[in-house]
This record gives sequence, structure tokens and C-alpha cells, in this order.
Amino acid sequence: MRDHLGIIDHRTTVIFLGDARNNENDPNVAAFDQIRRRARRVIWFNPEPQHMWGMYDPGSLSSDIFEYSPMCDALHEVRNLRQLADAIDKLFVRA
Repeated sequence: MRDHLGIIDHRTTVIFLGDARNNENDPNVAAFDQIRRRARRVIWFNPEPQHMWGMYDPGSLSSDIFEYSPMCDALHEVRNLRQLADAIDKLFVRA
């Protein structure tokens, strides 16, 4: 936030990659919201199977994906190249 928030503006698409498991650390939703308000779009590619989103995992504890998801313009399960290609295709489809 301190070093890079200033480069995000209404033309920026921010892409998050990860499972949103913060290992019981503060998810810092306020910082995420600041990014969302500055960016054109916020997209999240989650490598975890969708049925596991938000579930407790003893190895990495709780997932905060449902804290972030309302602030995302798109949220996709991306575990392989096919899913990545499908997610990218969906990003360019205008309804």
C-alpha cells in the first residue's frame, strides 16, 4: 500500500493470485477496499477448488475469500491452463 497504491488509477486492472488463506492474519479488508476504489477492475484468480473456498483447512487455517469477493469484479477458480484461458475469455465477454 505504502509503495504502490499511487500507481493504481481508473485505468488499472488489479489481479490477485492466491487462495486468500491469510494464516489467521488480519485480512486487511480496508486496504483491499482502497485498492478497489482506485482501480478500474479487481480480478481474483484462486487456485483452490471452489468447493473449498471459505472452508477451514488445518494446514493453512481459514480462508478470507468471502471477505474479499464482494469487492471483486470477477473471481475465478484457476488451477490449470484451461481454467485460466476460460477465465480470461469471460473477462472479455460483454453482457
